[in-house]
Amino acid sequence: MDTIILTGPIGVGKSTQGKLLSKELGMPLCAYDEIKDKYRYKIGLNREKALAINDKDGVYAMLCYMDEFKSKILKPIVDDHRGHIIDLGAGAHSFDEPHQVERAQIAFEGIEDIFLFLPSNDLETNIKALPGLKENYEVNTFLIMHYTNELLTKKTIYTLDKAPNEIMIEVIKSLNR
Repeated sequence: MDTIILTGPIGVGKSTQGKLLSKELGMPLCAYDEIKDKYRYKIGLNREKALAINDKDGVYAMLCYMDEFKSKILKPIVDDHRGHIIDLGAGAHSFDEPHQVERAQIAFEGIEDIFLFLPSNDLETNIKALPGLKENYEVNTFLIMHYTNELLTKKTIYTLDKAPNEIMIEVIKSLNR
């Protein structure tokens, strides 16, 4: 079976959908958030440096530091998990530097089922709709508005007021099979 990639902001339901789809389609699941550190630390990520950048210069500066590592591990993760459902994790494809975007495009080459999950097609609704994430407001706003959503994903699924099984059925109907 072909690879399926799930993206979207914090709390939109990627992990829930990954588990449901894995069970329904009989495909293995790869959760980016569970494996990313193994890949990042191999190439030199320094967690203390990232936290110090966040404390000194703010979350956006820290995200910029992390982006270089994220862009370098995306292809190895996708390559190592072909035929999986990959719950990519919030922000794992949101890059600002052209060379990082190019790396993501190369990582996603040939994959047709790249889904972006958002609550709705309205920006303000998206920002307000993600439950319990007030502490992530700034990050989620950045992720929801990021231009790589349109550039790198191929299908958008709106989740607001839908049960997880309804969303899963919509994803399955949208698969290139």
